[in-house]
Amino acid sequence: MPIVVGRWEIDRANRTATDTESGSVTSLSERESELLGFLSASPGQVFSRTQLLGRVFGSADTPGTVDTYVHYVRRKLGRDVVATVHGLGYRLGS
Repeated sequence: MPIVVGRWEIDRANRTATDTESGSVTSLSERESELLGFLSASPGQVFSRTQLLGRVFGSADTPGTVDTYVHYVRRKLGRDVVATVHGLGYRLGS
């Protein structure tokens, strides 16, 4: 089942995001797809870098990894796909 965030429809199985306005398709890395899938399981909930690091990026050892992948997702899909909640972490959508 696809995840819908703003104008994007995300297909985790194929690791793609389709712009519902233009029809363009963007490829996602495995980790980008996992990050979006994890955030979408609890829409509106804020997750700290530490929580995301442990649940999505198990083999990584620095919270900066989370920031890097959030940056990658935003660069591909726009800033409104993953929101920063200052002092707390990240959540899906704006």
